[in-house]
Formats: sequence, structure tokens, C-alpha cells
Amino acid sequence: MRILITALLSAVVILSSSCGKDKDNSKDRKFVSVKLDNRIFLSENPKGLLYAPTFDPSDPTSDYAHMEITGKTKTGDIINFTMAGPGIPLKPGVYPCSQKGNGILMVVNSGDYPASYSSQGSTDCMITITDINNIYVEGTFSGTLKDLNGVAGTRTIQNGAFRAIYTVTTQ
Repeated sequence: MRILITALLSAVVILSSSCGKDKDNSKDRKFVSVKLDNRIFLSENPKGLLYAPTFDPSDPTSDYAHMEITGKTKTGDIINFTMAGPGIPLKPGVYPCSQKGNGILMVVNSGDYPASYSSQGSTDCMITITDINNIYVEGTFSGTLKDLNGVAGTRTIQNGAFRAIYTVTTQ
């Protein structure tokens, strides 16, 4: 009987110590993920750059900060998007691709043939910053991209999401 009680007590101690709450590391993961038609592209640890405005009188486009996030998948596909805003850091909100300085570019190097897709001329393409601070940015994106090679016409991206660490630099 003594052995049974000792075994039960040991089991309770072991089980109660292993049921501790795990730390949530989901915010530590940096990625760009998007679904193009029926295919999902995933890039780990994308690079983010925020270009500070330089206020050069000879270049009126230098009055705005713009952020560029670039992710590369293991198969060599590239997902790149840019957002422009009046100051640093950019503010949470929607950045339509139809507005100058905002856009998405995808280069698909895997598959049947290489292809490049751009949001240039798209009216439904949106990039949304949901959270940003002076270290990282996260958000979503979706819309219609045009095939720059002229083969496929337009393609739809959906469920795009990103979280990246960025650094501030000059233009």
C-alpha cells in the first residue's frame, strides 16, 4: 500500500509540474505569407527597410518615408511590397496600391515558368499595417496583380500576412 501511495504522489507531482503554461512565442516569428490563386508562398525572416524622408528640394518624392519589405521563399520566389507615408514610423492603416509609393511585386521562380506579377494599375490591391513600433511591423495584404510577362493576365492574391523587423535608413 505504501508503494502505491508513493507512486500516486509521484505521478501527481510530475503531472502538475509538466502542465505549466508555455510561453507564447508567436510574436517572435517573422514571415511573409500569401496565397496566389491556389498556391501558398511562405518566406521566413523577411528584410524590412524604412527609408527616412530627406526633404531634398530638387526631388519632391523625397518628402515621404517609405517602407520596403522583401521576403524570399526556400524555392527562390520573391514577395516585395512598399508603403509610403508622411512620417516615421508609418501609421497603422490601409495603404492602397493605387496610391503613389504603395505596391506589391511577386517574382515566382518556381513552377512551370518564371513569372512576375505587379499591383501596378490595380484598384482592389490593399496593404494594411495592423501594428507597428520602432522595431517591427505587421499586417495583411490582398488584391489583384497583373502578369508583367503578359501570359496569365491577372492573378489574385489573398490571405497575405507579414511580420518583419525593420531598420531605418536614408534614401
